[in-house]
Amino acid sequence: MEDKSCRVYLPGGGQHHAQPNRASGFCFFNEPALTVHTMLEYGARRVFYLDLDAHHGDGVQDAFAYDDRVFTLSIHEDRRWPMARDGSSAGNVLDRAGGKARNIPVPPGFNDTELDFLTTTVVLPLISDFVPDVIYIQCGADALADDPQSKLTVSNLAIWQTVAAVATEVPKLLVAGGGGYNPYAVGRCWSGIWAIMNGISIPEKLPKEVESCLRAVKWDHRLARNAPEHWFTTLADPPRNGLVRKIIKELAEAVLEL
Repeated sequence: MEDKSCRVYLPGGGQHHAQPNRASGFCFFNEPALTVHTMLEYGARRVFYLDLDAHHGDGVQDAFAYDDRVFTLSIHEDRRWPMARDGSSAGNVLDRAGGKARNIPVPPGFNDTELDFLTTTVVLPLISDFVPDVIYIQCGADALADDPQSKLTVSNLAIWQTVAAVATEVPKLLVAGGGGYNPYAVGRCWSGIWAIMNGISIPEKLPKEVESCLRAVKWDHRLARNAPEHWFTTLADPPRNGLVRKIIKELAEAVLEL
């Protein structure tokens, strides 16, 4: 941890559900928890963990519930597994674990404008207040509108913008993958994150070689039967802007008041 600046990208990481004594949610090992433990072991003083996956980052929150050196913030779909249907489980807006945890369970239809609002009004202020020397962002692609595992509707543009905004807060950053069940959406989203982290401009149209590679992917799902052209021809999704609903503003206020 002696380097003044460090940017690491781990698209194969982000398995945030596994517990110390059992696998959970397709996660056999909890890579974020193990990685953050290693960061602390090698000299990190304070680590901020931001989880953008559609599912609550329960395993990471549990791992550091009583460790003041780690702050966990999860933005996830309300009442989506592993949360209870009645909203009473871990991951609700009042859940602070041992103190250094915050949760924003957003409703179905969560859009780009709302993610930008939360990034500006909640994520960045919490990072500023915590003063971390390392940030870990889990970028699960299952919050995307094209993913079948959630009812959230953000575009990959919104994920990229959040990563870009958070990246300016500290010299040391690790970005990982996570959930994602549409191979076209996952590949395009995570490729764009790589470009953002390396300052590479994203083309409006993909090269023919890349388009051919995407068209060769076989995904046996109803969403692929009439796949939109942008899955094959562009890296960026169409923007999914909309109103910032009252519930989003209330969630932001509640989290900041805790």
